[in-house]
Amino acid sequence: MTEAELENLDVIEERPRRVHFEWLLPTFFRPRRTLTAVSEQSHAVWITPLLVLSVLAIVAVLAASPVRQLAAQMGSEIPPDFEWWSPEQQQQFMEAQANSSGPMFTIVFPALGAVLGLWVSWFLLGSILHLALTLAGSRSTNTAALNLAGWAMLPLALRMIVQTIAVMANKQLIAGQGLSGFIAADATGFLLYLRSMLGFVDIYFLWMVALLLTGAAIISGLRRGKAWLTVLATVLILLALQALPGFIGGQLDGLSGAGSGFFFF
Repeated sequence: MTEAELENLDVIEERPRRVHFEWLLPTFFRPRRTLTAVSEQSHAVWITPLLVLSVLAIVAVLAASPVRQLAAQMGSEIPPDFEWWSPEQQQQFMEAQANSSGPMFTIVFPALGAVLGLWVSWFLLGSILHLALTLAGSRSTNTAALNLAGWAMLPLALRMIVQTIAVMANKQLIAGQGLSGFIAADATGFLLYLRSMLGFVDIYFLWMVALLLTGAAIISGLRRGKAWLTVLATVLILLALQALPGFIGGQLDGLSGAGSGFFFF
């Protein structure tokens, strides 16, 4: 073997692994040990949890598509003056109703929104966490924060599995997610904003926060109390940002909560 071939072999052997499926189950059963291994990586290892969550998000959309299609068909009403419309207008109306219950609106757009919301939420979580830890005096890198955010989000995979099973069993979409049920659906003003925020909070979200608390103390080098306060501030900022689309949508006539689906949590 020539010297050039040996050098190429060394490069291949030293190439860091970015995919770690062997860490998936230990994240749930041995979180501290797993997050310690994640924190020791100087390169990006967040791709594994993001891939798993993306696949599960698409599966959840596929499972809910028949229910969403049926809801779109039942929700379509013929306008009272429909008989006076021109044939062209009637044809356009019927085509629009057919499209609203078609695969583009029941599968493609919801799947794109779910995956996009997942990746945007992960990026915001990791970036805000890195900024907060830096302001608190930590010297951890942005890669470390993004890695932690990705692996800490794994409990949300269990949420998607449970919700997918529930939708398939009950043949209806889940309404009033999280703790939003404690506030009336017809709330307005600040209560509407709070309802949108609480819709993201459930046992799986709290599990994610617990993993963030554990991992932040590891990657930051800060005292545990200071690291925990930083994580809690990060989570509150993220929830405040996530609640905005739902609040704005709820303020618009007939679009209550329409914007909340952009974010994944």
